[in-house]
Amino acid sequence: MIGMPKVMNKDIIDRIAQYAAKGYSKAGTARELGLDRTTVRKYWPREQTPKEEKAKQPTPQLSLEEDFDLRTKRKETELKLESLRIKLEDTDGETQDLDARREVALERIKVLGEKLDETESVTDVDKVQELAAKVKAEVTTLLEQIQPLRKQREKQQEKERQEREEKEREKRQEDIARRNMIERNLRALSLGSFAWMFPCSGEQAGKIVNKFLLKVGGDVDDPLINSLRMVNKQLAIAEELKWEDSTSELKPLISECVNLLDGNSEEKQRIVNIMHARKERILIPSDEDMRKKFINLLSAKTNEEFVKMALKFNAALGHLADERFVDKEELLSKETTAGMVVG
Repeated sequence: MIGMPKVMNKDIIDRIAQYAAKGYSKAGTARELGLDRTTVRKYWPREQTPKEEKAKQPTPQLSLEEDFDLRTKRKETELKLESLRIKLEDTDGETQDLDARREVALERIKVLGEKLDETESVTDVDKVQELAAKVKAEVTTLLEQIQPLRKQREKQQEKERQEREEKEREKRQEDIARRNMIERNLRALSLGSFAWMFPCSGEQAGKIVNKFLLKVGGDVDDPLINSLRMVNKQLAIAEELKWEDSTSELKPLISECVNLLDGNSEEKQRIVNIMHARKERILIPSDEDMRKKFINLLSAKTNEEFVKMALKFNAALGHLADERFVDKEELLSKETTAGMVVG
């Protein structure tokens, strides 16, 4: 059943009255407004029917016992009619025909309620009760026909709900798998590019990328994926560096590389060894300027200066390797075991 809103306001109560004026049933009004039937019944407008002026006639005086019986029977009958009405209003018709019969039964209960108010004797109430018994039999038959259809509908709805949940679960799994694949590819791209631009050990490269991710941050939808994209963007900028270029855009990357080298002379020597091996493989005798730059790099006064020069030197080596058809992937695979100390 549709849950009632937390707060009923005048606008909702007025809309209930509007649907009542249009001839909607309480159940129909509940469906249209997204309320439960109990709420609609509570705020349903009281029907005001003009009473015809009748000539005042003397009302027969009832004894105390007769008046007591009349009031008691009226209340009993009223409660029975109310019970039937609630059962019908809390049940959907399931089909157009059953819904029409349901509306007719509700109308009969309404008429009987009006007649009950007009009774002036126990005999009159008994007649209303006889008619109410016939309506009850009709309602019982109607509910028996509605019940299996309702169960069938609820079973189908439950099946559809489970199917929706299964599809949503499968989609979530697909999204997670796709996201993990993107993360792996971006991380591999980051580490591959990093290995060329700043050839420290794979373990240290992974640590730098992870620290860099935390500093860079990313989009709230998927911070890690967006951070990896930003890391790769920085590495792409580094790969295009020229000697005269500023490195201000690469401050986060340079900062992490400097942190790695501070107090870690062995890692710095490893990087120098690899760059020396690359130089010997890629440069040709006419590349005297590049050889001088390598010597200048070795004499850098600070680790920050060394990192900036190393990034530019490896960017230049990368372009020369492409021009001279040197397989950089092959070089990178050999560099994983490089440990030669350059004198």
